[in-house]
Amino acid sequence: MEEQERTELSLLRLFRQCAHIQHKMGHLHGQGRILILLLHHGAMTQRELADHTQRRSATLSEQLEAMEKAGLILRSKNSTDKRNVDVHLTEEGLLLARQAAFEREELAIKLFSCLDETQMQTLSGILQILKENWYALEQTETAEKETEL
Repeated sequence: MEEQERTELSLLRLFRQCAHIQHKMGHLHGQGRILILLLHHGAMTQRELADHTQRRSATLSEQLEAMEKAGLILRSKNSTDKRNVDVHLTEEGLLLARQAAFEREELAIKLFSCLDETQMQTLSGILQILKENWYALEQTETAEKETEL
């Protein structure tokens, strides 16, 4: 049991180290992700962006406000549901979104070029399993916390 715990801790440490390096090498962390989402999906509601980015509404709202002031996005009331706010890229935002998407693709190539196709497929499968398991764990913990209240 002790050997397994050490292996799991070692994996967690390696995972965090890789995530830290990947984060440091990336540019436009939060804004870049929002710009790329809008580039690929077109206009989205603020609620849809919050769901995609897994950000709290208040955090996302602050980020969008800064992006709007910088001239990257426009926000407007949704024409069918006035409670929702639509977020659109401006021309400047579109240019920056294309640049961010290009940089993200270049980063992915740099980070994973050390793996062959089989290794990438294996890693992808493992990460998918972890993501699904961790999501289920998160949902269970959230439900347990809600029942404690």
